[in-house]
Order: sequence, then C-alpha cells, then structure tokens
Amino acid sequence: MASIVDLAEQALLARQQLPAEFGPEAVCPSYDGLGLANAAALATHWLAPDAPPLHDQPALPHFQPELLNQPAVSRAWQDWQNQGEIKQVVFLLIDALGYDQLRVMMNDGTTPGLAAAAASPKGFFMPATTVYPSTTTTALTSAATAYAPAQHGIMGTYVYFREIGAIMNVIGFRPSLAPTSASFLEHQVDPDTLVPVPNIYRRLEQAGVLVDIVNYSAFKGSSISRFTSAGSLAGQKNYNGYITAADGFAQLRQRLQAHTEASEKSFTYMYLSTVDSTAHKYGPLSASNRAEVGALDFSLCRELLEPLAGRGDIALIVVADHGQRLSDPAKAAWLNDYPELAEMLAVPVTGEARTGYLHLKHNAEMAAVDYINRHLGKHFLAVPQAEAVALGLFGLPGQPLGPECSDRTGDLLLVPKNDWLVRQQLTKEPRQDYFNGCHGGLSRSEMLIPFLAYRL
Repeated sequence: MASIVDLAEQALLARQQLPAEFGPEAVCPSYDGLGLANAAALATHWLAPDAPPLHDQPALPHFQPELLNQPAVSRAWQDWQNQGEIKQVVFLLIDALGYDQLRVMMNDGTTPGLAAAAASPKGFFMPATTVYPSTTTTALTSAATAYAPAQHGIMGTYVYFREIGAIMNVIGFRPSLAPTSASFLEHQVDPDTLVPVPNIYRRLEQAGVLVDIVNYSAFKGSSISRFTSAGSLAGQKNYNGYITAADGFAQLRQRLQAHTEASEKSFTYMYLSTVDSTAHKYGPLSASNRAEVGALDFSLCRELLEPLAGRGDIALIVVADHGQRLSDPAKAAWLNDYPELAEMLAVPVTGEARTGYLHLKHNAEMAAVDYINRHLGKHFLAVPQAEAVALGLFGLPGQPLGPECSDRTGDLLLVPKNDWLVRQQLTKEPRQDYFNGCHGGLSRSEMLIPFLAYRL
C-alpha cells in the first residue's frame, strides 16, 4: 500500500503536469495551495487570520493538501492540525534542499532527525512546488510575502530593470557586468521600496504577533534582506544574526523559550544557505553536500527538536526554496554561437542559466521563435510571455502580470526541455563552465521541495 508521502507525490505530479512539449520531467508551480508561497501563508492563517492585508490585492491562499483529492492525505493533514492550538510558528527555509534530494538522504541515513520527524505522528510530510523560476531571489521573495512572482516582480538572479536601463545581479544588487562589487545607489534602485506587495512580517506585526528573523549575521542589511522585510521590525530590531547554523538553532531555541515565558504568539523565519553552496560547487548529493545536510540535521535535533520536545503548540515548517540537479558543461547553448538570434536581442539574455528571458527588438518575436525552433528546438522551447501567463508559470493561471513582472520577463522564455543551459559570453575572457549543480528550471529535481510540518 502506498504511503501518504507517495500518494501525495503522485497526485501532485499529475496535477501540476505541463504540456508534453515541455518534456516528461517538467512540473508547473502551484500558487493555489500546494506551493512555497502557500506554505508561507500558513503563518497568518494560524496566528492571525485577521491580519491586515496592507494591499488591494490579497496574498495567495494558505497551504491546502486537500487540493490533491487524496482522502488519506487530507485526513493526515486534518489530524495533524487537530492536535491542538498553535501559538508559535517557525518557518525554516533550507536553501536547495530539494524534495528528491532530501528523500534520498532520509532513506540512506544522512538525515535521521528529519526522517524521524517526517514519520512521526507529530509530523506531516509531502512534496510541494517552488515558484518559477526555481531560484533563490524569486523564491525567497515569495516566501517572505506569500505572493506569486507575478505580483512581487523579483523575477530571477539577472533581471533587466527598465526603470534604470540596466541588467541587475539581484543577489549583489549591482550591474551584472560591473567591474567592481559596488551596488546600485539607493536613488537609482531602493531595496526598501523595490517590492510592491507587503511582507508577512509586517502583516503579522500589525496583528500583534512578535516576529523574529534568524539569519546569517552578514546578511543583515543586505539588499535581499531589505526588500524581503521592508518596513518590518523583524528586519531591523528583531534580526538575530548567527555565526554558524548550530549557533542559529541555539538562538532560535532561546527566542522560542523567551516567547513562551512571556505568553506571546510568535513567528520566526530562519534561513540556511550552505546546502545550496555545497550543491553548486560539488553537485547535489555529493559527499560534501551530504556532509552539510547531515550536520544541519544533527544541529537541528540537538538544539531544537530534543530540548523542546513536547511543545506541541510550536509548529515547525521545514521547506526549501528549490532543489538542484547536476549540470553538464557540454550541454550549454551559448548564444554567441547563434549570432542571428543574439542580433535580435535588445539586451543580453537575462534570468537564469535554466530559464532565459529574451528581450527582443521591435517586431522580432516571430523571427526569434522560428530561429529557436529550427536551431535549438531539440533542447529548448520558445515560450511567449502570454503563454507562460496562461500556463501559470509566474502566478495563478491567466492572472495578469504586475508591471514589474511584465517588464522583467522579456518577450520570450527560452526553456530547456531537459538538462540544457542557456548562456551568453559578454566579455573577452574565456568561457567559464557553469556550477556543478544548477537550478532555475522546471524539472522535478529543481521544482519539488519538501513540506514538513512538525509539532515540537
């Protein structure tokens, strides 16, 4: 008999299937109740359902496994929620700990703590989807706001900002070809006003919930931290910087204990980046990547799960922003080798190596589609922006793009059907191979993330 997890996986993959031309591994993101942004929306659903919206367009609905139409999955989720009142919520986001990768490590003993939590009556575990593109900047913004990319407008790592006429490296908040690491000035692009929708920290704070952020100390005040927590106390006064992950878990435990003593409702967001770093450098499921995940699992158990065992009013949600897959340097389409297509571009390709945004010169779309179909069609799809919207890649299917999103996704998406990359060399330096691990695309290894809800 299939397990609850397997039933949920099969139903999710069937529900989120994309048209055949995208390839057999492609997974459409869910924004209606089975995705990352929906998991984030659980915080307001549990702690402050009457939290002010702070925007004329509501956030996405909360996570709803019932949408899978699997009675056993629905019952398991309902039973988990019925275990009692939730007074404190911890949202733990582990960068690049994809669902497929985690299940392998649960089964081979790398993560005994997470495996035990997922199998416990105190836990509920299933796959969910991340957003598209399946990349950190886009996903972290959805996790912080509970809005789809179509509304928050952070559309990838390399994004063309029409407002300033430049391609920005959103992680560094600097021009993509800057000779130095100097970031844009705030009078050019202000991180505090970059995202047009409110974050959940502000909404919860205005509803009287105490909100903390536990994150790497060097990330405080970074551009991503600022645009994902703008206007909140959590991003400033209640930002708890850690040195190591173990330090972060220890601080998290201390914060939860303090909130308990004060009888306060609380929400804590914690972010860990090192799994992504090791997967990029060495590849997902490499020895170093497994070692890092195993170390996090140990620290999570020692500093949080064991000391706080029995605190069923504390709900821990464990998710990732995306998964990863191995990349092959031989499977990279360099636009420099397709000069006719490169000549049709108004600006260099943006987005991700696994999702290329093509901003085309006037009236060049039909010619670009024809060229891609003839020269790159074996490995890539040319997807017009309107088709991406209709399919629901950036938000609820057919939901109009906000102006920020519309400007930043280009006229065509160059989408790999399998494991290819799209790249463009813009300097005279030799071409550099991509990371050993990659993400940003629509394959299940990139799109599926774990959803673990666990009562301490």
